[in-house]
Amino acid sequence: MMTSEIIQLEKSQIDKASQILATAFNQDPFFQHVLPQEGKDKLLYGLWKNILRYCQPHHSTYTTPELKGIAVWIPPADYPINPLRFLLAGFYKLPFQIGLKRMRNFSVFRLLEKYHKQDMSVPHWYLLGLGVSPDYQGQGIGGSLIQPILKQADEQGLPCYLETDTHGAVRFYQRHGFEILRVGEEPVQFWTMKREPRISNNPGT
Repeated sequence: MMTSEIIQLEKSQIDKASQILATAFNQDPFFQHVLPQEGKDKLLYGLWKNILRYCQPHHSTYTTPELKGIAVWIPPADYPINPLRFLLAGFYKLPFQIGLKRMRNFSVFRLLEKYHKQDMSVPHWYLLGLGVSPDYQGQGIGGSLIQPILKQADEQGLPCYLETDTHGAVRFYQRHGFEILRVGEEPVQFWTMKREPRISNNPGT
């Protein structure tokens, strides 16, 4: 298993990080559902670029010096997501890029947001996205990328939350202490997951 230094993503790295995430999520069921096949790669790159523009200033987006992967977190103080800032990050362009008909497919994200608010009424860390370059998958990079916030959440006594859409991802997150909250089947299969903080039995450690 490879270990890498984990650092915060810099603003100057957003373009390259967006491409890595677009590649990592190319076959993701959510994005297969909401985006048209024609021009999907460019649209996926644009979506992740907008997400990183919104999230990177929160100083909770992590990568490696070589940008092998990216973990995108929303801190407790910044959830729920600010709609105006989200639009200004670039999402106002989305209806023009994919068409109003395709925008209806984004209702799956409204459903996920509904469940998120219902199930997480306390302050928590939200893992908005985790992607590893295909060249480095299976080497422990993903687990390393989420460790800084898992450790911080434990120290703060706060839970973590995420949504995912593949069986492999569910197993990965379970290995890192997440448990399934909900399972959905429509319009695509998805899982919501929660990790309770791990409280140390040794004060001061």
